[in-house]
Amino acid sequence: LDKGADVRTDISSVKAYATEMAYEVLDHAMQMYGAMGMTKELPLALMQAQMRTMRIYDGPTEVHKWVVARNLLGLKR
Repeated sequence: LDKGADVRTDISSVKAYATEMAYEVLDHAMQMYGAMGMTKELPLALMQAQMRTMRIYDGPTEVHKWVVARNLLGLKR
């Protein structure tokens, strides 16, 4: 960043990957616990709500995937 490099594609790639993987891990945990995963006794329901928000703010995951794809294909904005 300090050298003026364009890191938008890298940032979009990391954001899309991290949020999708975190959501997938959380989904597997909820599946493992079944209905118990939706109760207030476990923090999974709260985590799911927070994770859903993380996938949206700073741009939806789909937008970040478009940024990466556009760069890989060499397309201009």
